[in-house]
Amino acid sequence: MQRRLGTIDGLRGVAALGVAWYHFTHGSGLLHGGWLYNSGLYGWVGVEMFFVISGFIIPYSLYRAGYRSRNFGRFLVKRVARLDPPYFADILLCIALSYIVPLAPGFRGEWPHYTWAQLAAHIAYVNSIVHKPWVNVVFWSLGIEFQYYLLIGALFPLLVARRNAVRFSFLGLLLVLSALIHSESLVFRYFPLFVAGILTFQCKADLVSTRTLLGGLLVTGVVSCLVNGPVTGCVGMATALIIRFVRLGSSRLTDFGLISYSLYLLHVPIGGKIMNLGGRFAHGTPALMALLATAVAASVAAAAIFYRYVELPSQRLSSSIRYRGGREAPSPPTVATPAARPADPVTG
Repeated sequence: MQRRLGTIDGLRGVAALGVAWYHFTHGSGLLHGGWLYNSGLYGWVGVEMFFVISGFIIPYSLYRAGYRSRNFGRFLVKRVARLDPPYFADILLCIALSYIVPLAPGFRGEWPHYTWAQLAAHIAYVNSIVHKPWVNVVFWSLGIEFQYYLLIGALFPLLVARRNAVRFSFLGLLLVLSALIHSESLVFRYFPLFVAGILTFQCKADLVSTRTLLGGLLVTGVVSCLVNGPVTGCVGMATALIIRFVRLGSSRLTDFGLISYSLYLLHVPIGGKIMNLGGRFAHGTPALMALLATAVAASVAAAAIFYRYVELPSQRLSSSIRYRGGREAPSPPTVATPAARPADPVTG
C-alpha cells in the first residue's frame, strides 16, 4: 500500500475542485457577471498547482524508489499503466456522450466530427503539437505533463547530482528555456512551475538547504511572473511553500485529492453536460446555484465510481512494476494532472 502525502492530496483536491468550478461558472456561458460568476474567476490556477505538484512528486518518487537512468523504459511503462486506462476510458466516454447528447430535445449544437488522425494523436498526447482538437480539451495539460515525464526520466541524474553546480546549472537552463520558448503546446513555457516543485523535492531530499530553497523560489517566481504572469508566479511559488512547510492529515479535502485525476477527467463530460442541458431551464440565481451544485455533485460522484473501478486498478498495476536494482520501499502517490487555461471552454 502506498504511503499518502496528506499535503499533496489536499492541494490536489483544491486544484481539481477549483478547475471544475472555474469551468462550470465560466465555460457554460450561463453566467455573465455577478458574485456567482466571480466566485470561479481564478479557479484556473489549479493548473499551476498541478504542475508544481508534479515537479515535486515525480522526482521524489523516483528518488525514493532508487531510480536509475537504465530504468527509463520501466518508468514510461509505469506512467502509461498509471495514466492511460483512465485516459482512454474517458476518451470513449466523451465520444459516446458527444453522439448521445444531440439526441436530446431542443439540442442546438453541432453533431461531432472526429477524424482518425485526431483520435490517433491522443495515443502520444500530441494533439496540441500537431494541431488536432482534443476529444476533451482538458487533455492539453496531460500532453504537457507527458513531456515533463520524458525529460525527468531521461535527465533525473542531473537533479540529484552531488555537485551543486550541476543541479543549479540544469535548473537554470530550464528557466532560460522558459523565457525563450513560449509555445503553449510545449513544456518549456511551464518550466518555472515544474522547477519550483523540483527545488522543493531537493530540499525534502536534503540536497539543498531551506535557505537555498527560498532563494531558488524567489528567482523562479520572478521568472514565472515574467513568463506567465504574476498570478501564475505567486500561486506556483505559494504551492511549493505549502508542500515544504505545511503538513496535512487525512480529511475530506485529502479525500478529494484521491479522486482528483478522475474528477479532472470527468468534470467536463459529466458536469459540463449537466450545465449545458440544465441551462435551458435554469433562470435566476437560485436556479443557477442549484444547477452548479448538481454539476459538482454529479462530477464528484462519477469520479468516485471511476476511481474505484478504473483508476485504482491502474494505480495498482503501476505500483506492481518495480525498477531493476531500485529500492523496494513504496514511493509516494504519483500525480497526473489536469488543469485548465482561462481561455478553455467549459471543459475543462
